Amino acid sequence: MRRSSTFSPIVALLFTLFFAAFPQIVMAQGQPTQGPRRAPGFLTAPGPGDALDRVQDYVRGNRTALGLQQSDLEDVKVTNRYTTQHNGVSHIYLSQQLAGIEVIGGYLNASITSDGRIFSLHNRFVPGLALAANTRAPVLSPIQAVEAAAGELGLSVTTPLATQAVMGGPAREVLLSDGGISMDPIPVKLMYHTDGTGALRLVWNLFVRQLDQQHWWNLNVDAVTGAVLSKTDWILRDSYRAFPVPLENPDEGPHSLEVDPADAIASQYGWHDNNGAAGGEFTDTRGNNVWAQEDANADNSAGFRPDGGAGLVFDFALDLTQPPASSQSAAITNLFHWNNILHDIHYQYGFDEVSGNYQANNYGAGGASGDPVLADAQDGSGFDNANFSRAPDGFSSRMQMFLFQFPGVAIHSPAAIAESIGGGEAEFGSPLTVGGVTGNVVQALDPADPALFSTTDGCSPLTNAVAIAGNIALIDRGDCTFVQKVANAQGAGAIAAIIVNNVGDEVIAMGGIDSNITIPSMFIGQTHGDGIKAQLGSGVNATLSSQVQRDGDLDNGIIIHEYGHGVSIRLSGGPASVGCLSLAQSGGMGEGWGDWWALALTDKASRSGTDIRPIGSYALGEGPKGPGIRNFPYSTDLGANPQTFAAIDGTNQPHGVGEVWAQAIWDAYWNLRNAHGFDPDLYNGSGGNNIMLQLVMDGLKLHGCEPTFLEARDAILQADVVNNAGANQCLLWSAFAKRGMGVDADDTGNPRRVMVTEDFT
Repeated sequence: MRRSSTFSPIVALLFTLFFAAFPQIVMAQGQPTQGPRRAPGFLTAPGPGDALDRVQDYVRGNRTALGLQQSDLEDVKVTNRYTTQHNGVSHIYLSQQLAGIEVIGGYLNASITSDGRIFSLHNRFVPGLALAANTRAPVLSPIQAVEAAAGELGLSVTTPLATQAVMGGPAREVLLSDGGISMDPIPVKLMYHTDGTGALRLVWNLFVRQLDQQHWWNLNVDAVTGAVLSKTDWILRDSYRAFPVPLENPDEGPHSLEVDPADAIASQYGWHDNNGAAGGEFTDTRGNNVWAQEDANADNSAGFRPDGGAGLVFDFALDLTQPPASSQSAAITNLFHWNNILHDIHYQYGFDEVSGNYQANNYGAGGASGDPVLADAQDGSGFDNANFSRAPDGFSSRMQMFLFQFPGVAIHSPAAIAESIGGGEAEFGSPLTVGGVTGNVVQALDPADPALFSTTDGCSPLTNAVAIAGNIALIDRGDCTFVQKVANAQGAGAIAAIIVNNVGDEVIAMGGIDSNITIPSMFIGQTHGDGIKAQLGSGVNATLSSQVQRDGDLDNGIIIHEYGHGVSIRLSGGPASVGCLSLAQSGGMGEGWGDWWALALTDKASRSGTDIRPIGSYALGEGPKGPGIRNFPYSTDLGANPQTFAAIDGTNQPHGVGEVWAQAIWDAYWNLRNAHGFDPDLYNGSGGNNIMLQLVMDGLKLHGCEPTFLEARDAILQADVVNNAGANQCLLWSAFAKRGMGVDADDTGNPRRVMVTEDFT
């Protein structure tokens, strides 16, 4: 039914709300000039009179300091004023106008106490207003402006744009019909727009709420040229502050706000929907693909979930200087974000509804629904681990993410390096406690002994004892025993000592005996030590403790690994058969696929196959080149990771067995990446990395229940024949043969056995 042309009271109210609300919402675009400020004091003394009058008098009296002329203040309107009840502070909001036409972003707001003291003033008024404007009269009509806006938005006007109401005034306000492009009649009025250079352009300001209800646009169309100078979507996109793809953990990049990250194909109704209608059903960390919450009491019930509000803005602070519990909302948001990201990425390669993916609602696409992942953050049922439960399609699996705790150093300041890092305790000196020893860190200096050797190794009595006394001594490894180093630090008056590895990020326990040493000490990796050294000039404060913590919810590699279990258990043998990765070889590969996805989905163009890639090094408090939680870090360099097929006999099960499989397909990944390039687009890319992601996913569907290593190898080779006409056979065979799974290798065909025969052909 077509809308009536009558301007109803409801439409009038909507129209009024549009323009009444607009000045409060649009952020300033001009170049502000702040007035005199004396924070945290007051701009004025107490005084009588109305709050608005006092603010206006202050602005007029200080216009020169504010960079304004008298004419800039001649046409000002009050857009809002209110008083906060609990403290009596009044807030005044003023809007600048030129000949009755409002200036977008030309705002000034001030706050004043109940006794008349102005203490906050933010000025965004445009200086030299009268001379800055390009014109006082439009060339385009409101209808022409809407047509220009439609073109900018890629929309076609399908019904005539007719005037439904004329409010007039200096802004020439009108209400136009929807034109077949908007859910509502389109309000249009004149305003002045500034691009930040001080120039003002007369524009038609208007709103278009698209018929799909996914966008509600506010546009400013140049009233002379018809160019769209700005457009803003008033529908707030869901956003999540997290460590985004391809960051593996906080050591690799910033905690950033990811806006509207849901993939339009994999999560067509967004991450917070479960009924297939526009608009999410949840404003907390629940949705169609995952429900994420804390489970500190380990009861597997609905724990705390952060709420993003109506705008779905999950923007929570992360303080790595404090215990993980203080940043629970940030941790849960990262866990929710990554579970959804993994759902969407794996979907592109075929882990969809009919293949058994995790969705509350399959939206009619087949498969069994009702099974979002239940992701528990900071789970209290354990430490130093994570897990993923098996459940067939239609039943939710649970991901449990734990805290990791270990002896280490909690760096409190400066903020650039503030975090908890892992360390190795000494067999001598005072044992550390949970509360530990806190102090400022100072570099220990000693003579070069022998000549030309290090002056920071603490092998001789320290030469800066005055600076060391009462502080924590920082000493480099090398040239003498740990006992000597700590004894010299104690002799200089240090309250504790930190020994820095000079040959990598490995952390070791420091051996030795000396009953005269009474101060505690800690050994840390080279990367962390170098970070401390770089910040010594800013004042490093730290605590040596027997127990510091890191949150596994921030180690994206572990999250990817656990989600990988969910993918492999449902694809190996079909979505209803989740017991198909239980035996020695197949169960090991279940761990290996998880590690491999953790590597592949956090890969970067700048990396090389020979780079050291540990798993879980962040959660353990290690540096980026630490050994991590595996026997070897991953690398195509046989010197860094020498494991071949026969290593599955005698290694730990299932993880050690899985390492061998993950390394083999990591070598294959790099052969394809080197041949076909790297594409950072994990959703629709065409690089060698994308090709291998597809081959692994398809191989999982081909090898059947309880596969052996060589059956899984052959499934990947078969997938390449089907997908690429066998174009990558030599690249794949080369990688498998490198790790002992060549053409004449033998795994006995029994997935229970680990005694295998290698072949490098």
